[in-house]
Amino acid sequence: MAEIMIGSFSLYEIAALFFLYSFLGWCSEVVFATLKTGKFVNRGFLNGPVCPIYGVGATAVLLLLTPLKGQFWLVFLCAALLCSAIEFITGFVLEKVFHRKWWDYSTRKFNLMGYGCPEMSLLWGGLCLIVVYAVQPALDALISKIPLTVGHILLGIAAGTLLVDIVFTLLQISALGKRYKELEKINAVLRIGSDAIGGVLSGITAKGANAAEHIKEKGSEKVAGLKAKSAEKSAALRKKIENSRLVRAFPRLRDKIGEEKQDENKKGEDEDKKEKD
Repeated sequence: MAEIMIGSFSLYEIAALFFLYSFLGWCSEVVFATLKTGKFVNRGFLNGPVCPIYGVGATAVLLLLTPLKGQFWLVFLCAALLCSAIEFITGFVLEKVFHRKWWDYSTRKFNLMGYGCPEMSLLWGGLCLIVVYAVQPALDALISKIPLTVGHILLGIAAGTLLVDIVFTLLQISALGKRYKELEKINAVLRIGSDAIGGVLSGITAKGANAAEHIKEKGSEKVAGLKAKSAEKSAALRKKIENSRLVRAFPRLRDKIGEEKQDENKKGEDEDKKEKD
């Protein structure tokens, strides 16, 4: 039986890419939250380790913009506009349905009703370039290595889990009283897997950030040490010159060295003053 194709992708590939990018999007949210807050935050609307808005955005970009792959800047521009439109529509619908904003860019310049802003549009465009030219080839290779039967079984499990997650998330949001507490317990069980994955990912991110900060501090200390050694050597050389036979023979040379030394000291004082300011 021939696969149904939509553009350059089969329905099977589209479904696989939707779940993969939903997961990768969720991972990026966890990493970002860890770098910002220093701790693990289970981001996303659902309980599982997925952010469907990323899956929708990435698959839409791939379906519509793969034919333009040879035109780098056109891909960037179209991706920025497309993802911004998806983000705006999703944010608008979520607020109308649940009466709350899931993200808010109201404090940023030229924002569009708080659902989008130029900075995020540029970010989406840049991320989509990474997706189209770097991530997608790797995912194509991964999907091609999975036997078709196994792939269909995995997609069935993923779709079933996502459906259950959506149902219980919506029930909890709309429930009151005892029902809310009962549903909260169910959703806590559904979050076990994402909490475990996110905890590991957040821990790795935090360690990486700490290591980078440590390397930066070590580098600053090393540069300061080199500057100090250089200053010591310069001072020793100057002293040696000042006591040399030429200086004793030509007093004006001693005056010249003294003037240069004063200029250097003044320059150092000015730099210290700027740093304090």
